[in-house]
Amino acid sequence: MTPPRIFSADEIAARIDVADLLDPMRRAMIAVSRGQALHPPRFAVPVNDNGRMGVMYGALGDPPLHGAKILSLYPGAPAMGLSSHQGYVLLFDSTDGQPMAIFDADGLTAMRTAAVTMLATRTLARPDPAVMTICGAGEQAEWHLRACLQCFPETRLRLWARRPDAAETLRAKFDASRDRIETIADLDTALSGADVIHTATAARAAFLPGARLEPGQHVNLVGASLADSRELDDAGVARVRMFTDSRESASREAGEIIGAQQAGVIGPDYPVTELGAVLDGMSDGRRSDTEITGYKSHGLIVQDLAAAAAVLARA
Repeated sequence: MTPPRIFSADEIAARIDVADLLDPMRRAMIAVSRGQALHPPRFAVPVNDNGRMGVMYGALGDPPLHGAKILSLYPGAPAMGLSSHQGYVLLFDSTDGQPMAIFDADGLTAMRTAAVTMLATRTLARPDPAVMTICGAGEQAEWHLRACLQCFPETRLRLWARRPDAAETLRAKFDASRDRIETIADLDTALSGADVIHTATAARAAFLPGARLEPGQHVNLVGASLADSRELDDAGVARVRMFTDSRESASREAGEIIGAQQAGVIGPDYPVTELGAVLDGMSDGRRSDTEITGYKSHGLIVQDLAAAAAVLARA
């Protein structure tokens, strides 16, 4: 067996950027909605009082790949200068079973997550958004800022974070684009008039008020990916026409939807449409300029596999 090649986060970033992943993510999302991708429920088990071990595994038919992502999930790691998600994505060739490569999971995941958000925005938001607001100032917010600058070059960007100094620090990393980026300390002001809102926070409880959403806005809910965490409140869920990467994942992990159902604000028949179904022409996307749309991101192993294949193809 030939030893698999190992790609660090820096090597991944040197070979692809977010825009390079839009087409691989589109094909992966269509495969999910066609039932042509394998993505069983992910699971995590406690290791000790400090963290958990997480595992995701699955397969794609085109290209024929399978693999797994194995992570250490340590919320306190950033205080030590480390990522809260540390681990690797292992990629295998499904034609003969050979291991192909190993990828830094943190770098790959951050990039593919931002790429799917950009894809959802292009698919569901109103065309040519003039203003986007990013809520958050961590790693995922940074990647979304980078992705917005790259994929929406004419759009003005706003940064909001619970700690205004964190938003200013993030903005400073993009000094060459400072004329397009504004930090705003007040959440209502940051949301007002925005065409698109990206939430990429570590919030456990909802901070985005549905009452503040405006007709025609599109919201990408990225930060909360477990059933016990959420970013949008019940009123917002009731106002939004919801889309997601996987309806099956949403039924188990969408904290916003689960919470609103438990509160009796929405019923069990609350409609959720897969992004892949819209991309494949099987379902409608945005129906009017005044409709409020939302995309609930969970993150799927097939997105990791498609991104890993894109990196490997450029090696």
